[in-house]
Amino acid sequence: MTIRIKKFIKAFLRSRSINFAIEFGGGNQGKPLSIKRLNWKNLTYHYRTGTSDSFVAYECFLHGKKNAYMSPHLPRPSSVRTIVDVGANVGASVLFWHSIYPDASIYCFEPVTSNFEILQLNIQGLSDVQAYNEALGDTDGELTFIHSPGLGNEGGWSAFQRGAQGDEMKIRVPVRKSGGRLLDLGIAEIDILKVDTEGAEKMIVSGLGDNLLSKTKYICGELHGERDFEFLDFLESKGFLVGARKSPKSKLFNFEAVRN
Repeated sequence: MTIRIKKFIKAFLRSRSINFAIEFGGGNQGKPLSIKRLNWKNLTYHYRTGTSDSFVAYECFLHGKKNAYMSPHLPRPSSVRTIVDVGANVGASVLFWHSIYPDASIYCFEPVTSNFEILQLNIQGLSDVQAYNEALGDTDGELTFIHSPGLGNEGGWSAFQRGAQGDEMKIRVPVRKSGGRLLDLGIAEIDILKVDTEGAEKMIVSGLGDNLLSKTKYICGELHGERDFEFLDFLESKGFLVGARKSPKSKLFNFEAVRN
């Protein structure tokens, strides 16, 4: 596989890792999967070769001021005690949150077992981070996740897959109603809620219930073309000021909502 030089250079300048730059540049596509490590700010990020793990790391914590969840509207570190990361994938976003809010307790949820196994590696030694191999939604039960039929969905698995032909891999995952599950964990207030769940964002946020949602200060995440603006209208109706960054080149875009 030919390495894309521009991507290789960008990744090397930000990571200072030849191995990571080769991976980000596409040099490991088609090769047997292996797990490699990247050291960043005294943290260790484990990533699988030939997957989207390097892309997720670049977008979450190696992109500088353009990091996916970087914003001038983020709460001050001194005011943040509880962060909930739903759709944590392999933990790149968790490392980003920990780097900014080292004293906060972080609760992360990732239902896909193969991702969860890498997530566990990436939070080793972080005593204030707890991970759960579960999905959250607006009710208790199970969901069928479909593997992405296209390259545009970096998350890989979703209950919503446009363009699915019916022969994609499927898995069943347990789902807990978000509000009830968080209350079970003793979470009565949320300073930062991040949701990147391949189309299930509104289900998760509405599942908090009015009481816990009223005690949520800041919400951010990625939207995937599943009634996105209905969700943003819902947040505004619940007292949030909402902003979004969208490119006409992609159906995916990031949003943030600040309690008014």
